[in-house]
Amino acid sequence: MPVIDLIKFILVLGFLLYACKLDIESRIVPNRVWKYMLVVTLPFTVFQIITEPRPELYYMLTGIQILMVISLAYFLYYIGAYGGADAKAIMCLAVIFPFYPAYHGFPILNFGFGSFAFSTLANSVLAAPALLAGMFIRNLIVEGVRELKGNFLYYLTGYRVKVQNLPKFHNLLEYVDEGGKFRRVRRAVEPDGEMIERLIKRKVDEVWVTPALPFLVFITAGYIVAFTFGDLLYLLISKVPAILSW
Repeated sequence: MPVIDLIKFILVLGFLLYACKLDIESRIVPNRVWKYMLVVTLPFTVFQIITEPRPELYYMLTGIQILMVISLAYFLYYIGAYGGADAKAIMCLAVIFPFYPAYHGFPILNFGFGSFAFSTLANSVLAAPALLAGMFIRNLIVEGVRELKGNFLYYLTGYRVKVQNLPKFHNLLEYVDEGGKFRRVRRAVEPDGEMIERLIKRKVDEVWVTPALPFLVFITAGYIVAFTFGDLLYLLISKVPAILSW
């Protein structure tokens, strides 16, 4: 029943958005968020399995696929590619969506490799360039074209804020070093109290900063794309033979 897939998608999206809010504000997502997400969606998943019987081999392959995605999610966490909340989100998606969800023509492009959780993870990696594009357009509107010269990299990765109102979890692209010299850097530095004081003493009103966004934001974006469009990584891979032959 496609409506079950839609209900699960909306429920999980609510949990992911709430988790993103917590992650952005405090960088802490309690385990109860993922537990509640599993509990709330479990009846719908069980109902799907009961009312939509499939061959035993299909269930076996699906189980193997789920284990592979969970193992990949844990491995990426183990090597430090992302945090624990990100790994738990992908693991939960693998369990909640054993079958790729579909609803009246969605996803539009494809079903990827058949794993919704993996498609979400793949899309989340590809979401970073989209964020850069969005940041660039935002700065063109707010800062204007004239400021683009000399600030091209900053237009892609950050925005200008008041020193007195520096947002949490933002790193500095401009700062005053211990010698009193004003520096502009490509690799952002994490600010501390002394850096802020030096900027204030230097009477620097605004600086360029870059947000240290948690990867969970990208996972949520990849989740939405996976449901509406499909697996963008799979789409790119499928186009490689045609590109090579051309």
